[in-house]
Amino acid sequence: MSKNLTIKDIALLAGVSITTVSRVLNKHAWVSEKTRARVDKVIAEHQFSPNLMARGMISRQSYTLAVIVSDITNPYFVTLVAQIQQACLAIGYKITLYDTQSANRSDGTSGDESAIFQSIIDSQIDGVIVLGGHSDFAPIPPDYLTMLETLMSKMAVVVVGQPHPDRRWPCVMRDHQHCVELAVNHLLARGLRDIAFIGGSRKVWVTRERVNHFRAALQQAEITPNDAWICLNNFYPQHGYQAIETLWDLPEPPQALVAINDRVAMGAIRALSDRAIQVPHQVAVISCERFPGSEFFIPRLTSVDHQNPQLGQNIITMMMAQLDGKSSQENQQIVPPTPLLILGESA
Repeated sequence: MSKNLTIKDIALLAGVSITTVSRVLNKHAWVSEKTRARVDKVIAEHQFSPNLMARGMISRQSYTLAVIVSDITNPYFVTLVAQIQQACLAIGYKITLYDTQSANRSDGTSGDESAIFQSIIDSQIDGVIVLGGHSDFAPIPPDYLTMLETLMSKMAVVVVGQPHPDRRWPCVMRDHQHCVELAVNHLLARGLRDIAFIGGSRKVWVTRERVNHFRAALQQAEITPNDAWICLNNFYPQHGYQAIETLWDLPEPPQALVAINDRVAMGAIRALSDRAIQVPHQVAVISCERFPGSEFFIPRLTSVDHQNPQLGQNIITMMMAQLDGKSSQENQQIVPPTPLLILGESA
């Protein structure tokens, strides 16, 4: 056994960089089989066994990514975080989760998120993935934008959600246009034309995106959107319930509802049931975003499935490109494959 060999020595003997040796030791996926075999041969010949802490110090990497999530109870984020973790484990990385929900106030304004950002900057973190939160506000609050840009100046960052109109930061988006068009066109195919949109916060970019595409889909069918039937409040079941109370106080309520997600749709269906209004016979309800477990709701929800199993991998691929120095902070946005309509009984 060779004594006192370091990662630097192994890199020299194998004719590769220190970072490459570190990636091989961590079973990193971003190493060619030929290079991996060469490094493994040198390691075996010298019976090299590195100190884990020294490995990170020499490569100046912690092999840790921070994931900032705005609401860990949101089923969409739960699934996405699991995908990200699985993709990270496959390449020898781990994640540290930061839930900013406790830092935000109930009125949607920013709380002390700066403490979370500073904690990440002070930690041994290689990169940050931002899921929702104030990065999804429209417009993004100036204080939050400053914090985010400070973070980007110090480490690799990928934002999942809203692309900035002026700054082409690394961003992974979903196809909101197609998801809304699927929902609206399904209702139109059933002969329904009096269609409302319910749920979502006016402050949030994804709501504005979906409402804009909702209006466009109706106009494409030569239907003038009724502003009184666009009922925005928030993303939870109680807000679907409240939307029905608002809409059914109008002289002419709609024939059908497009809900921003399954939770809002569930609340709306409960409110309709309390009014003895049958779904879908009297009012059709469709959701723009399917959540796990929705198939067990009665009636079974008709909804658009956004849960692309490759989304987490897309995020990590973009992150690794930055960490490998192959991509600048001005990345092209990635739009994952189009969503699917899941037929149920509610519409």
